[in-house]
Order: sequence, then structure tokens, then C-alpha cells
Amino acid sequence: MSKNGSKKCRKILFSPARFIESSEDFSNPDRGWYQIHTFKLGEPVDMTDREYALNNTDSLAFVLIDIGAYKERPLDDVAIDGLNKIFTFFRNYRLDMIVRVVYDTIGDCLKTEPDDEQQIISHIDQLVEVMENYKDRIFVYQGLLIGNWGEMHSSKFLSPARLQRLSAGLVEKINDTAYLAVRRPAYVRIMFPEGQDTVQSKVGIYDDAILASPTHLGTFGEKPAKEVRREQSWIPQEEIEYVSALCDRVPYGGEALWSDEKDSISDARSSVSGMAKYFSKLHLTYLNRVHDVTFIEKLKKMKYKGLGVYRGMTGYEYMSVHLGYRLVLRDVCCRAVNSDREQLRWDVTVENVGFARPFLESGCVMDAFDEYGNRIQFDVSEWFDIKQVPAGGKHTFVCMTPYVTGAVYLRFFKASTGQAIHFANKGQKNVSNAILLGNVIVK
Repeated sequence: MSKNGSKKCRKILFSPARFIESSEDFSNPDRGWYQIHTFKLGEPVDMTDREYALNNTDSLAFVLIDIGAYKERPLDDVAIDGLNKIFTFFRNYRLDMIVRVVYDTIGDCLKTEPDDEQQIISHIDQLVEVMENYKDRIFVYQGLLIGNWGEMHSSKFLSPARLQRLSAGLVEKINDTAYLAVRRPAYVRIMFPEGQDTVQSKVGIYDDAILASPTHLGTFGEKPAKEVRREQSWIPQEEIEYVSALCDRVPYGGEALWSDEKDSISDARSSVSGMAKYFSKLHLTYLNRVHDVTFIEKLKKMKYKGLGVYRGMTGYEYMSVHLGYRLVLRDVCCRAVNSDREQLRWDVTVENVGFARPFLESGCVMDAFDEYGNRIQFDVSEWFDIKQVPAGGKHTFVCMTPYVTGAVYLRFFKASTGQAIHFANKGQKNVSNAILLGNVIVK
């Protein structure tokens, strides 16, 4: 025993793996491209052959559900059964859902929305009750049912008082089922008191006109904050700063629209690097890969001219790997801890080169394989939370384990579903979607 009463540490030899960034695309949960799947309630839902509309590279599905037939009545058993069939289908195909329930899919909400806001609130209550059973798969719930195409414009329910009443129940009742998203940053300011809006971690933005114009076709405003009320939209520069702060904690996504207009965001459209910088500021997590066709085709013709492993990629390929989070293991240190318990301390540095922070609860397991192939496994989830890795930044996780010998691997996964979360490192031998940290010898 040493003078301080602790055991003398045995010698630890650690050889870290080589950590080299890869340009490979990975289908990680709660991020990336999506396509829209539309349903109409009011008659039995038939999911036959729906699987042929899925894309096997997607981890997300946008589920658009029209309840216009229930303008004047509650959702009945046929509707509830339809919702369960729809959500079960996407769960079975291991797709995380972005859900939007609407009264209008033709652009004429004034004819299809209920006359009484209490009817909308009643529908929200019914929807929340169903969605609670699918909280492992519902990533984002968009909107408050109102507006043309559910986009929260052109509706008679958009006054601050009405928005507060409609959203209050949804924010309160949805609990941990999903993130919520509203169409404009101004709506977040209506929903939360000043000072609470940008620190809350529940309500983000869905923007269906990204890049279409400096204001994103009305997502942002045309006057500075000092000239309008807090609940009104501000000029793009101010709203983008607001979104950048807000969406460091909550998802931002939607649709991008191409424009050839010469305006203040022409530089952002002119190159992959310019677009990436713009998307990074917004913390873009998910994007429609079908609409707008012109935008997608433009991306496919552009080339990324920056340095590094992504050089030469098309714009579409570059966006594919950078939407949301993209985690790269950069460095690992392992050493013995001088204590009564024989422990190893692991310092694991992870960088996020994606546009956004991860917005999911993660689990984490460490596996050690000795020279005979025997495995020792530790659940180290309490030490590793990938939400701590900021977009465009690094985080060093510190983890304590008992002594192990041999090859040591780390494996992240989405806690609610077990979906693997892949690292963007190459030259690694994956074991159950794990990444090699290095080899430990204890003497």
C-alpha cells in the first residue's frame, strides 16, 4: 500500500486506433433527407403496397395526414384505427417520423378548417393520445393543424391569442413524445415569454421555403425588431441569428426552393460552401429530397471545392452527409486511475462536422475483446450523451470502467429504438456497428 492508503496502479499500455474522417454516407436516426407520404382519414386506411413508396436510404419519413373530413366532428374509430395503422407501418419499417396533421392539402384552409377553435383543440387532444404510443418513432410534430397545407398561414386562427391557446395544450400534453415545430420564429416568441423562448428545448421551426428569397417567402419579416412587436417577424439577419440560437437545442428543417433572383442570399446559393455555411447557421437537420425538383437538380450539378475528404462531392452528396449531426471520433486517451478500485479513465473526443446538434437520447456500450475472443461489455450511457456534441464543435467525454484488456470498441445507439449511430471514421473494423478505440494491455 502507498502512503495515502491506495493501491499501486498496474501499468497500462494503450495503443489508440487511427482516427481518420470518412466521406461515407450513413443512415443515422433523426436526421437527413425525407419524402412525403400522404394519407386522408375519413374512410378505412389501406397500407397495401405502401412499402414500394419507401426509399431504403432514408431514416426519416414525412407523414402528412389530412383530417379535413372531420371539420365538424371528433375523430371517430375509423380515424383512430387509421392513425394506428399509419404509425405502425412506419415503425415496422424502422423509420423515424415527421408528422403533420392538417385540414387542408389543396391550399384553401378557410373552407376546410373548423369554425370553432375548440374543435381543433379537441382534435389535438385525440392526436396526442394516439401519438403517445409511438413516441419511440415520432421525431417531430409540425404545426397546429391550421393553415394552407398545414403551414400556419392564411388561417383565421393565427392571432397571438389563438395561437397561444392552440399551442398551450399541445406543448403541455405531448410531453416527451416528440419535438414540436412551428412555421415561423415569431410563433415561438408568441408561445413563450421573452427569455424562455430561446432556452426551451421543445419547439423548433419547420421552414418550407428555405433559400427561396431572403425572407424565405415570409418565414422572416422585412422590418427590424426595434420597429415591430416581439410577436411579429423580423428582418432575415435578425431572424437567422434568433434561429441559430434557438435551433441549437431544437430541430430546424423543411423544404428548400431554388431561385435565380439576384438578392442578398445569392452568394449562399452560388456554391456548395456558401450553402453549407448558410445551413450551418440555421442548424439544418432534415430536408425534403423530392421537392423542389429544381433545387435538387441544381445540387446534383454543383461541386464542393473545399479542402478535405469531401472535396469533389456533388452538392447533393455533401448535403446528404452533413444534414443534422455527423460525428467523427478524433482522439482517445486511456490511463489507470490511482484509487482503491482498479479503474481505467477514458477521454474520448468526438467532433460534430454536421449542420446541427444531435436531438435524440442515446445509449452507449463499450465492448472489450481479449486475445481469446471473450467479450466484456459495459453500459456506459451515463457517461456519454451525444447531445453534448455541438454542431461544428467538439466534446470530450470522460468515462470510468474497470480494467479491461484487448481490443476495445464503443457503440452508440438511439436509446428508444436501438438504431445504430454511426461514426464518420474510416479504416475501422466494425463490431455490431461499433468503432475501435484501441488496444489495452495491463501489466
